[in-house]
Amino acid sequence: MIATRALLLRATPYRDSDLVVDLLTAAHGRLAALARGARKSRRRFGGVLDYFNLLHVELGRGRGALGSLGSVELLGSWEVLRTDVDAYCTGSHLLDLARLGTREGDAAPELFRLLLGGLDALQRGAHPASLARVFQVQALARLGYAPVARHCPGCGVALGVAAAGRGVVLCRGCAEPTAAVLSAGAVRTLQAAAELPQERLGALRLPPALAAEVVPFLDAALELALGRRPNSVASLPGFGRIDPPPRGLVP
Repeated sequence: MIATRALLLRATPYRDSDLVVDLLTAAHGRLAALARGARKSRRRFGGVLDYFNLLHVELGRGRGALGSLGSVELLGSWEVLRTDVDAYCTGSHLLDLARLGTREGDAAPELFRLLLGGLDALQRGAHPASLARVFQVQALARLGYAPVARHCPGCGVALGVAAAGRGVVLCRGCAEPTAAVLSAGAVRTLQAAAELPQERLGALRLPPALAAEVVPFLDAALELALGRRPNSVASLPGFGRIDPPPRGLVP
């Protein structure tokens, strides 16, 4: 039996009344479990087995790699993500990256904490488009694909105006001649995104001009690191909206 905090990453219908759920936990990474009767009656799990809820779950061993979901308790929720379209699309992208970037049974404490921080930031009113890209930078680093540093990983020179290498920022001398150029402002933006503490993930707002440089680079880095382009990228909001008022986590 496993008892742990968890976030629902994906729910897939199975047979007439069941769900196969992918859950992210800190100590056990991504876990797949069968939630019996979850589609037939919301009372089976108290109506709390849903996206953007922080859960306490108990899972028993099942057949093969698929466990059996026992009890589910609600610890908290990010209600704003269910009522704001941009926040919902961005939150769904965060869950998608966590699912694609983890393997079953591998501990993922840093990514779990990062996901909590990203959802908290959206709940407090962070600019969704900017938050998505900050999260991407930090998630890539936690998966071992840090896209940017203070110095070129090829030669060690301090990065100013730079170029987009294969998923990493390089100096112009180390990059391929055809690599896309990144302005010094875009490089500083990526560096700032990489260094933000979890409690300030929503503090960085990307201006549209810099976002136009940063977004294609991060999309390419994600595809390289994950082996595919996440479908949720297509639903991410743009950079032309006004920040919503700050809000808090609902206990």
